Amino acid sequence: MQDVEDSRASGSPRLALGFSCVGHFLFHYFAAMYFTIVLALSKDWTDQNYVDLLTLWTPASMLIGLLALPAGRLADKWSSPGMLTVMFLGMGGATIACGFAAETTGLMVFLCGIGLFGAIYHPVGIPWIIKTADGPVGMRLAVNNIFGGLGGAAAGGATGLLADIAGWRIAFIAPGIICVILGLAMLFCVARGMIQEGEGSGKSKAGGSDGRGNIAAFAMLLFPMFAVGLIYNTMQAGLPKLFEEGMTGWLGGDIVKIGFAVTIIYSAAAVMQVAGGLLADRHSLKWVYCLGWLIHLPMLLLMAMSGEVILFLASMMMVIASSASLPSENMLLSRFAPAQHQSLAFGVKYVLAFGAAPLGIWLINVMRDWTGDFTGLLYSLAAVAAAAFAVVLLLPGEGTSNRGTLKGAE
Repeated sequence: MQDVEDSRASGSPRLALGFSCVGHFLFHYFAAMYFTIVLALSKDWTDQNYVDLLTLWTPASMLIGLLALPAGRLADKWSSPGMLTVMFLGMGGATIACGFAAETTGLMVFLCGIGLFGAIYHPVGIPWIIKTADGPVGMRLAVNNIFGGLGGAAAGGATGLLADIAGWRIAFIAPGIICVILGLAMLFCVARGMIQEGEGSGKSKAGGSDGRGNIAAFAMLLFPMFAVGLIYNTMQAGLPKLFEEGMTGWLGGDIVKIGFAVTIIYSAAAVMQVAGGLLADRHSLKWVYCLGWLIHLPMLLLMAMSGEVILFLASMMMVIASSASLPSENMLLSRFAPAQHQSLAFGVKYVLAFGAAPLGIWLINVMRDWTGDFTGLLYSLAAVAAAAFAVVLLLPGEGTSNRGTLKGAE
């Protein structure tokens, strides 16, 4: 009883972190599950091909990016926990509705619902973790990052298993029901005062030593942030199909095996964010970020030229490089953005990162029409990685002592 009273008085930081982590997990799960479901859907809706069905996700992915800024603004004006409650209920309801879709137009509309409510998480959930912190912020963000990565990882295996056992409709409906239940639980906690807005007790040395930041460096950082969003989202969309076509000997086109192969990759990437955070704490942010981009280039080339086990290992290393570079990227962003505009700066990042997703799906369609497979796409992404690496090399340097700077990730 005393614990409940204490939670009401302070707005339990542990409950806030718990709901933030689960929300991060479910967002990335829902954002990735369709790319496995579409493999089963294309076998059910035989009058539609893979590319046409994949494109149904494009409007939803656009909404995730475009609505990031207004979602954050509404949370500032109203309530962060209130917005996250709306996210759980709305995203879960839209996902359940997808399971009852009878044709492509209806499915696209319901997928847009996932994008509409899913857009709430990053501009609201990440700052809310900071505002509700009762101590050091870095570890809370690191834990939250792992949950987000595991959500994307679980989407492949769990969705493939559900689709194989019960069909693609249940693969939508089952996680949607869980999301709605969590939304109702959060609504109860908000109503009882067990979680609150937070008073911003978690502070950081943002904006550099004088709080003014470096606008020129911030502008330069925009391209690498967009590039990592483009590569990550494109690979998340295309990896199941790439494995289906490129690992026929190892996986045999089995949806469950393909899903679990994707799960292994994104699980490893989620865990490696901790290593990326440790490197960012102890070494130059610029050169840690450079290392991540340096790994991207050869791995993308190997993916274009290889198959079977080498394709799998190269894909794993590439996704690990994307995820492990996020702590240094976000610390650089916090350093370069003025202290009084940190939320706006991170909002811009999420618009760029998620706004790249529809472009990635468009590239998949164009390049597959051109080459008949993923070869042209992978070479194109390698060129983007090379350009991003060149830009990062031009960023201003900084000292190796970065303790106390915020480390965030998607």
